[in-house]
Amino acid sequence: MIGGGLESFMGPIHLKAIEKSGNVQLVTGAFGSTRKTTYDCQEPYGLADRKIYGAYREFFRAQARLPKDQRVLFVSTPLPNTMHYPVAMAAMDAGVPVLGEKPFTCNIDEAANLVRKSRAVGVPYRVAMVYPAYSMLSKARDLIKDGRIGIMRRVIISMQLGWMAPRLENRGNRQALWRTDARKNGASGVVHDLCSNCQFVMEYVTGLRIKEVCACGHPCVPGRLIPDDAVVMVRTDKGLPAVFLLSQVATGHREGLVLEVLGDKGSIRWWESSANELVVLGNDGEKQLYKDENAAPSALGGVDTPFGGSDAYVEALARVYREYAEFLAGGAKEPGDCVMGMTLEEGLRSIAVIDAVSKSMLPPREGEPPVPKWIPVVVPKV
Repeated sequence: MIGGGLESFMGPIHLKAIEKSGNVQLVTGAFGSTRKTTYDCQEPYGLADRKIYGAYREFFRAQARLPKDQRVLFVSTPLPNTMHYPVAMAAMDAGVPVLGEKPFTCNIDEAANLVRKSRAVGVPYRVAMVYPAYSMLSKARDLIKDGRIGIMRRVIISMQLGWMAPRLENRGNRQALWRTDARKNGASGVVHDLCSNCQFVMEYVTGLRIKEVCACGHPCVPGRLIPDDAVVMVRTDKGLPAVFLLSQVATGHREGLVLEVLGDKGSIRWWESSANELVVLGNDGEKQLYKDENAAPSALGGVDTPFGGSDAYVEALARVYREYAEFLAGGAKEPGDCVMGMTLEEGLRSIAVIDAVSKSMLPPREGEPPVPKWIPVVVPKV
């Protein structure tokens, strides 16, 4: 593991998922931005008798010197957003596969470079996007494909979180501190942090692709310099309209991602905070509830933390770890057989969407014409 120290939010969640995976063990890593924060993890992470590293480049240099059969199977990277790219490129140079966090990178040039590098050196990369591992979200996909709600008319996806409604970055909250810093989160703030989730779920569940976007966003909390709230309108390749509601300051909201797909025969609703349930509504008022009785329970996100960490989320992330490890160890013949997570190509596409949203949000410069209302999503050829 690179990053994910004791004071991180995602690190302990990844550690729980590793333990729950059944086929992966944490054996080494570089867990913090300083040597002290890394070595503080040695005993709590069960690595008291193992070598760990004070810096990620030191770790990758050591891996590169080892015979391939003695290297780690892969690294996971629960890091602030702008660190995803340099750490992944260092892993590629060392020949170590990566299970990264979203966003894939923080700009389109980095995304194209990372895809190009991975293909050139033949080192696998996967983004730990857990949504396909939620059984009821996969059920929604199947129901839509089978025509259960008829012809789709509109999609609404919200990732509205209220934990940053107060100015937590001034109270020593590390998670809020890096998310309000463009150098660590990305210049578009909440868009870099949450848009990939909404885009991935919409395209996964509906089978449609985003063609163009129109967005607005701004920092709501006084003193912040990058957006913490945004609304994104979407047009798909089939002409279907969609809306993404992205917020870190939606006071009182802790539900995680919420999906609603409306058709001419019915609609589908799914809440990440109730991930093991799916509601289908008919025009006649009929309500049908699908439920996965075997799924782990979900829970609301923390009052002063991002959404995540429920038993259902950990179980879904554990499945991503398990299937990626099986693929790397030879249990799957082709990358497509590993169905969990986001592929390189999907990662590149997700950053093309973020790039278009970011351009749409730009204010007009003095003396220049306004930014076009709708910005096309352009995925570069790599």
